[in-house]
Amino acid sequence: MEKPHITYDELLEIVSWGIFAMNMRGTSVCDNRIEEYKSKNIKNAMYKGIYTGSPARDIYYMLPYLSEEQMREVAISVTEKFPIAPPIRNHVNISAFVRFIYGQFDKQGILRSEKDFERMKKEKLDWSLSRRFLKILYKELENKKNNYGLMMLCEMEAHRLGDEAVINGDKKKLKEMENSYHKSLKLAYKCKSHKHLFSIYYYMWRYFFKFKDIKNALKYSKLTIVNASQYYHKYYPNGDDYWAIRLKNTFKHIKTEVNEKNWKKFKKQYGLSVKMYKTKKKYRKAKS
Repeated sequence: MEKPHITYDELLEIVSWGIFAMNMRGTSVCDNRIEEYKSKNIKNAMYKGIYTGSPARDIYYMLPYLSEEQMREVAISVTEKFPIAPPIRNHVNISAFVRFIYGQFDKQGILRSEKDFERMKKEKLDWSLSRRFLKILYKELENKKNNYGLMMLCEMEAHRLGDEAVINGDKKKLKEMENSYHKSLKLAYKCKSHKHLFSIYYYMWRYFFKFKDIKNALKYSKLTIVNASQYYHKYYPNGDDYWAIRLKNTFKHIKTEVNEKNWKKFKKQYGLSVKMYKTKKKYRKAKS
């Protein structure tokens, strides 16, 4: 086994900084804590320990070298800085943090693109070590009654179960995926994470469709629109390019899967709210 890229003490130092939320300003990456930690950066850590989702990349690369007790110490430190309430703007840094611990440095796994799907089919997916650490982290978040953190862990685990289910044609994993998404939904209601009250259904229908389970794909695509009609504008009052497009595509998917009578009924009930999904850049009504 190769030597770890940083020491355990250096890992604890990075973890103590919390999870960074980075924004681009010109060509510079900015965070309101950068100036504070710039002088403390860890030379051999990923991006010196300061990046979106930090310190998860470093945790992932250190997992093979950590004992059970060290994993617990890291998890406790993560829990102390983990947000308790859903962020007002976006969840990018938090979702990146959890995803990176699986070693998934690209968004959405097999749903991202057909190219990524083919790439992941060739890889030997082994998230056992990641899951071992995340199980410890889950327990620590549970002890703190951090429903937001628990929700994010359940959602990300559901994504990975979906990847495994589709790649291996595994119905058992597909059911585990569905259960994990539902668990995440219950936690989303508890912590009032409005975005997740429709986005989780979106990922559910996409994975079921990829698995060629058309019945469940239709069921959850409808629930995506039903819930988005209630919660989209609560989370995106000024619109959002990413979700406006995906929700309209979901609406179109439903049209292809139901008969004309049912489509007219569904369109009459939810069509207006779909028309009102705005794209952020132009702040206008998106074309239906």
